[in-house]
Amino acid sequence: MKQKENLKTIVFCTQVYFLDAAIEYIRLLAAEGYKTHVLIELSPNQLKANILNIDTDLNKFPALTSFEKVVEEWKLEYLSPYFENCISVNFVVYPTKKLWKTRAVSKELEKHISKIQPDFIHLDDFSSRTLFNLPFFFFRRKKMIANIHDPLTHTGEFEWQRELYRKVWFNLIDKFVVFSEFSEKILKPQLRKSKKVIVSRLMPYTIYKSFLPTGKSNSKDYISFVGRISPYKGIELFVGAFDGLILKHPDVKFYIGGKSINGYNPDFLNVKSKNVTIENKFLSNVEMATIISNSKLVVCPYKDATQSGVIMTAYALGCPVLVTNTGGLPEYTLHNETGIIAKDGTQECIENTIDDFLTHQKAQQLLENVNQIQYSNQFEEINKTKIEELYKS
Repeated sequence: MKQKENLKTIVFCTQVYFLDAAIEYIRLLAAEGYKTHVLIELSPNQLKANILNIDTDLNKFPALTSFEKVVEEWKLEYLSPYFENCISVNFVVYPTKKLWKTRAVSKELEKHISKIQPDFIHLDDFSSRTLFNLPFFFFRRKKMIANIHDPLTHTGEFEWQRELYRKVWFNLIDKFVVFSEFSEKILKPQLRKSKKVIVSRLMPYTIYKSFLPTGKSNSKDYISFVGRISPYKGIELFVGAFDGLILKHPDVKFYIGGKSINGYNPDFLNVKSKNVTIENKFLSNVEMATIISNSKLVVCPYKDATQSGVIMTAYALGCPVLVTNTGGLPEYTLHNETGIIAKDGTQECIENTIDDFLTHQKAQQLLENVNQIQYSNQFEEINKTKIEELYKS
């Protein structure tokens, strides 16, 4: 691709846990002509996280491992279209938790960034490893931008270490990106008034289409919840609606799939019914993509939320969503077009909303809407404007 004139050089540093969202932004950034250099933090416990499924020993690879050199060995061909206009894509390999090794990798990272001489260094949120680069980034702080995916810790998931190093970075960096207007309201009080916060938009996670089994038709049988099972997700409200809904709609099928976080063992995981399937396990990308594509509705009954990757995955796979009127969820849902916004987060409201969905046979119209409305194009156009604003000198 011919680069547009006078556009900036960007180093975009992301983490595996955000990769499904990050590659959509990277693709757009590079397509807009920005000279994009991508760095993906990778450690042994991340080899099979998010959209990766790599079998390898990271001790065999250098600190900066080029995507092009491992794309075939690590079977990453499905990611290539997202990186085709980038100048470079490298994994930052941390093969061990040993401090001396982490520091050595951090030094190589600093040399790599210095050689590029970027106009901006864009961090996709923070990890504990980035603290090793604190002195390096301190002297480049005017070039620093940071994404903040969750400005407020979710109920039941507080980590003091995370909060501590966030406070360090909040003082250092002047420009931040969040992904909902709700997140903007939460983040701003945590920052000095001189800091700038820009609201960008998540785009549908199209990568999950590549995980769908070929040659299989989608049944659209289920009303589903997928994702990490955690207190803030409000899954008990969804489950509590089952009995009443089954009485009115005897053929309805419910599905819950995902791994519960450590120490969380709710009673609803033991519900037994011919209408209900519950799988308390880590879902592979193929399993998650398959169940969503076989669902007529994906339910997000969250008690608190900034935004949701599940919504963007559902849209990419052509499935409407039901969300509670909490946090940033309504910002990503066109009521009665791409999904349904429950008036409140009570069990009664969720039950009534699903009952209305089934009684009035809304599934077909919403499914058609999700597949027809170019939601990804809408968010792309918003993000093109945000990108110009973000990388101004």
